[in-house]
Amino acid sequence: MEHYSAKSERDGLGKYNYFCTMKHMKPIPNQDYITFSGEDLIIIDKIQNMPENSAYYSDYVLVLICTRGKIQLMYDNHPVTVHEDELFFALPNSVISDYMLSPNFDCKLLSIRPSETTTSHDLHSMIVNSMIYVKSHPVTKLNNADKKNIFNYYNLLCSSIQQSTHRYHYGEVRALVNAFILNILGVMDRDMQTPETSTTVHGAQIVEKFVWMVNQDGGRNRFVGYYADQLNITPKYLSSLARASLGRTPTEVIQMVTMKEIERRLRYGDESIKEISNTMNFPNTSFFGKYFKQHSGMTPNGYRKKYHK
Repeated sequence: MEHYSAKSERDGLGKYNYFCTMKHMKPIPNQDYITFSGEDLIIIDKIQNMPENSAYYSDYVLVLICTRGKIQLMYDNHPVTVHEDELFFALPNSVISDYMLSPNFDCKLLSIRPSETTTSHDLHSMIVNSMIYVKSHPVTKLNNADKKNIFNYYNLLCSSIQQSTHRYHYGEVRALVNAFILNILGVMDRDMQTPETSTTVHGAQIVEKFVWMVNQDGGRNRFVGYYADQLNITPKYLSSLARASLGRTPTEVIQMVTMKEIERRLRYGDESIKEISNTMNFPNTSFFGKYFKQHSGMTPNGYRKKYHK
């Protein structure tokens, strides 16, 4: 999430104004936290005084493990409920909003910014490869074995950050972060309905790069040919790889990312419709309006008014 706080002088325990609203930046009372590598990794062991009905933009991987009660929220405008013994996994570049907590709610929360000091390239590729599934299935039920394994990694990670001082410390923590996330992806993988695929390893890497490029672009380039050219392949070949690996066409992936970005700007930003149209590289506001209505059933103004009553 967007963070506004003085940098800590060292990694370890501290107080952190973790949650800040996108528009008004109203920090809540300080949270106990553990941090590593500046703000690349932040662990909050207990949520205190979390304000409800606020909106936050996150460029982190967020892992929320509900240990008691439940939390209801909107994840990129989709309703999500996380109960006790469930895990919520949010991808970077997402909006979390309109959440409500049960009186007895408690959780463990980790924010992990993919970087050279926290995650490996291979792990980053795996997160990207799971992006389509995780976006629509962010909540996973944990059985007793899952909880035991995840909390073993969690406790070891916290202990390592606070206690280790040797010269291999960064590598140790990085390895633990990678193992922690891989364990979670392994748990989620049980429920993934991955289509049968004969895609080669090289082909899978191309699809991973394509999905990453679209997300980095934020939907500003909406032509499959643009990405195919960047990848030095034909649009037809990219389409066959995406269908085999993701069960979706490249166009569907682009539309999903584009609509997510437009909805975020309409709902939470202050830009005019014309400004959003220009930012998103539409030829004019009329074409922008038709595109948005085609994929949402609402006009841009109608969508904005729905959330700005």
